Amino acid sequence: MNDVPSFIGSTATASDAMSASGAKNEVFGGDGELRRGDRLGLILAWVVILIGIVLWAWKPMGPSEDALETEVPSGLLLSQQDEMVGKLAFGMRDLSPMLPPLQQAEILSTGGVAQRAAYAILEAELVGIDPAREELASILAESGDDPVALMLLPAVTAVFDALDAGEAPPVASTELLEERLGWFGRLASAMGRPEEISAIKANAKSRTMTLLGGVALMFIAGLLGFVGLIILLVFGLTGRITSKVIPVTRHGVYAETFAIWLLLMLLLQVLAGFLASLFPGEGLGLLASIQAFFLSLVVLAWPVFRGIEWRAVRRDIGLERPRLLDVPAGIASWSMALPFLLIGGVMTFGLTLLIQFLTNETPQPEHPAQQAAMNASGWELFQIFVLASVAAPVVEEIMFRGVLFSHLRGATRRWALPLGIVLAAVISSVIFAAIHPQGFVFIPPLAGLGIGFCIAREWRGSIVPAMVAHGVSNGIVMSLNVLLFGG
Repeated sequence: MNDVPSFIGSTATASDAMSASGAKNEVFGGDGELRRGDRLGLILAWVVILIGIVLWAWKPMGPSEDALETEVPSGLLLSQQDEMVGKLAFGMRDLSPMLPPLQQAEILSTGGVAQRAAYAILEAELVGIDPAREELASILAESGDDPVALMLLPAVTAVFDALDAGEAPPVASTELLEERLGWFGRLASAMGRPEEISAIKANAKSRTMTLLGGVALMFIAGLLGFVGLIILLVFGLTGRITSKVIPVTRHGVYAETFAIWLLLMLLLQVLAGFLASLFPGEGLGLLASIQAFFLSLVVLAWPVFRGIEWRAVRRDIGLERPRLLDVPAGIASWSMALPFLLIGGVMTFGLTLLIQFLTNETPQPEHPAQQAAMNASGWELFQIFVLASVAAPVVEEIMFRGVLFSHLRGATRRWALPLGIVLAAVISSVIFAAIHPQGFVFIPPLAGLGIGFCIAREWRGSIVPAMVAHGVSNGIVMSLNVLLFGG
């Protein structure tokens, strides 16, 4: 018989007050209850964790609305996501001629002045100048004295007037639009020049095919992952597989460890950013971030300081030696995480619609690694991939699916086993998603991935397959970002 509880089997009890190493638990008294000092440590740890989540999620406020009424932001007024929306709409025109030409770009028409001006340019090329002029008139009527509108709309109008007259667009207008609207400005400059439009179309079609290929890959992997989840569930119900995670009784120590890591990692990242600001252009920011990730693992000394043997710590958090099957198990775990990612994506879509209804704004995910990948050099791209596909997966899996998950599984060890697993997976995954910079609207899909990685931990015991799954996920996302947004 297997010496670990099955997925659906009986729960662990307080009498099982032994650490993973088999040594008697010193934190528990004879009645199996935490001593007063350890209860206080557990409470303080969660207070620190909650504070840490707030600090990680907090972002400095941007310029006030009053300031924006009198100032025009410098540089590009659109995000990389805005440009990608336009490219996809342009590329889909030939790939799916049956679809409405602007269906993929409707999100721009509900954005700010810059997004709507970009939408008008795209509309002029895909539909015609007359409906595009109507869009400009609508923007002007609704924006009033908005400085962005006063800057952009005359330039767009000048381009449209030149096209109607069969003339080349004014250089001053096209230069302004290229500087402020990026790809959409280049599209405006190319209007009336078939060769340039063809080149832009070919590039957009190539990126659209890349995206569709990535979606197809993830769809197939997600279907296989869904089948894998069903198989795991059936095997768990029949007792053919069992949970490989043994709930630890000294779980409070791991809550303390995670709390310390959360604040230490934040401090190290702030220091890395400060170092990069002191030496701009030296490429130190990415290197410092990579080093910060691995340096943060010094917190694993805390359980040892609290009296747990290092061998027991490693066993408790699943930090085992890599095995040959960990790689295919990790890839399978990634595919089984995709259905949860899809569920989270549906939730995010609903939240986005709600925010659009309430604020007339569309939230977009933002991540420093994605921004750094734009026009990065080869050496910088290498560092970005090491950071996203090696450093982050290794450290985050140790801390979330290792340390934090072990604490939560231990804290719920007296509960029905399925309930304990679900709560530990959901809580750890929501915290995992909350400290990422994409924003609260995008917590559900990230948490969905985290739940999939928790299943890998339960299935294999070791956190190495979860590291592989995390690395594969980040590697695919970063590759798509480079192919879609780069250049």
